[in-house]
Amino acid sequence: MKRFIGVMALITVCALLFCACGSTAKPLSEIFSGIKTTYHVTDLVEFSDASDLNRFYGIKAEDVKEFAGGINNSGVDMEEIVMVLATDDDAAKRIATSLNNRRDSKLNETKNYNPEQYAIVEKSSVGTDGKYVSLFISRNSAEMETAFKKGIGLAS
Repeated sequence: MKRFIGVMALITVCALLFCACGSTAKPLSEIFSGIKTTYHVTDLVEFSDASDLNRFYGIKAEDVKEFAGGINNSGVDMEEIVMVLATDDDAAKRIATSLNNRRDSKLNETKNYNPEQYAIVEKSSVGTDGKYVSLFISRNSAEMETAFKKGIGLAS
């Protein structure tokens, strides 16, 4: 019996240690900075406050806990990076809907006049990981998504 209790105590301690060692998410601004550096993103106008998210995506400030990203305003290049930490699961769903609407709008904009940019937008997607929601419209969207997931602790 003593041996059983000792083993159970050891298992409990190990479980607590493993839980405590879980990776923590970096601030979105730090992840964004890393993505800009790694993928040489230079032509984005960065979001300065939550009103930018509302203006471009219809995302309400009260749904947002943290955000980072930017948009290329050249009118030719469709590149956009949006990373949002929602306040709760319902807010994350609303944000994902808004980003999907934006992506659909970009697809419609480019479909008939800019096949190269259309292909870039088409390969992008809105990602939802718990309360984190993201959209990467870029030639490097898959790699950026991986860097984002690594930054929030979901990939190694």
